[in-house]
Amino acid sequence: MLPGSTEKPSVCIRFGPYAYICNMSKKESITLVRPVNVNSKSVLTVSQLISLFEKWLPNPGNYPRLTRQFIQFCLSSNLPITQATLQVYGEGKSGNKISPIKKFFMFFQVLGFPGVVADPPAQKPIPANASFLIDSYLREAVHLMGEKTKDNYTQALTVFFKFMHEERTAGKHVTFTSQTVNTYIQQLKKKNLSAFTINFYLSSVKQLGVWVVENAARLGLNEEQVKALDGIRKIKGIPVERRFHKDSLTIVERDEFLRNIDNPMDKAVVMLMVTEGLRTVEVTRLTVGDIDFDNEKISISGRGKADKKTIDLFPDCAEAIRNYLTETGIAATGHNGQHLFPDMTTGQIRYRIDRYLKAMNLKRKNISAHSLRHTAGQILIDTGADPTWVQQHLRHELFETTLLYIKKPEAGLLPETLSTEEI
Repeated sequence: MLPGSTEKPSVCIRFGPYAYICNMSKKESITLVRPVNVNSKSVLTVSQLISLFEKWLPNPGNYPRLTRQFIQFCLSSNLPITQATLQVYGEGKSGNKISPIKKFFMFFQVLGFPGVVADPPAQKPIPANASFLIDSYLREAVHLMGEKTKDNYTQALTVFFKFMHEERTAGKHVTFTSQTVNTYIQQLKKKNLSAFTINFYLSSVKQLGVWVVENAARLGLNEEQVKALDGIRKIKGIPVERRFHKDSLTIVERDEFLRNIDNPMDKAVVMLMVTEGLRTVEVTRLTVGDIDFDNEKISISGRGKADKKTIDLFPDCAEAIRNYLTETGIAATGHNGQHLFPDMTTGQIRYRIDRYLKAMNLKRKNISAHSLRHTAGQILIDTGADPTWVQQHLRHELFETTLLYIKKPEAGLLPETLSTEEI
């Protein structure tokens, strides 16, 4: 016990190959903390020592963290781990920063004051050139908004390059090609990850591959390497089992909904929402010129933003819009600046869609006109579309918003994490 301490003493009890420490100030709490061979001649790393200390404490709180800081100070300053050093370290610090370390000295005494060394440097999970490639890509990936999104991508890409590194270490010839990515996906499947999580990991690799191809000259790639990389974008994701409706219709319900709409204008409006994922306000702002049939694109102005975003125009939606333009005569008399649906308001769209939903017994709690946009996103995800592509198509600023279209009860809203040590 430390001089002047009011703490009750701790007693070390040996039983079999282990030592137990009974902290008498905690009403007979006994905790297994170490093998008996930890003594004054032992040498522990900082993390090993802190781990034992944490197990000994009934309620660790911030004690391990503050103690680690003190020990690292001792090692970096080449000072002994003693109370005299604590006095130097504690100068100017508040009592609540020092009392955890005083507690540590009680534990340290019971261990016999073993030697302590710094933790070995952490091994890099991937080669430096792979880390450089990931960092360069993420700096330029403007479609990945938010630090959390970039953290997710960093982890996913790190797992992939760790896989490549270990394959090479095992003597296999692997390079960043579609064949390697396919082998990687098979490895992920063996980890019993969900289809959505595997698609997310695949999507991150595919997006990196696209970026590398686009920057081939700057990265010094030859034509053969570019060709091998280009095949990665053609790898398809695996279908996702539907586990959660984000206020959306199923594919069967969507198809039934569309079959029962005969009005050409209503059909075009609904197709824009339920297949393309447009919001009601985006539908009302469309002009004739925003529909590019030749290049199969739609230009969208949404949420008060001046810049338009372009997305793919799907064949079924294009056909519905053509029929509407022909039936109304807009195809012959309209001009590019004319609204596609003149005088249409968001309220009218909601009213018409609710009417159809009720008529087909599809109206239920949380199903509304906006649910058609959710339906578009959900079905794209369910059928194996790249989550990042879905994010761009639906014009989500944050990738986490796209992830909400899948909810895994056992893993929350984000993809399951896969440690770089697992592959």
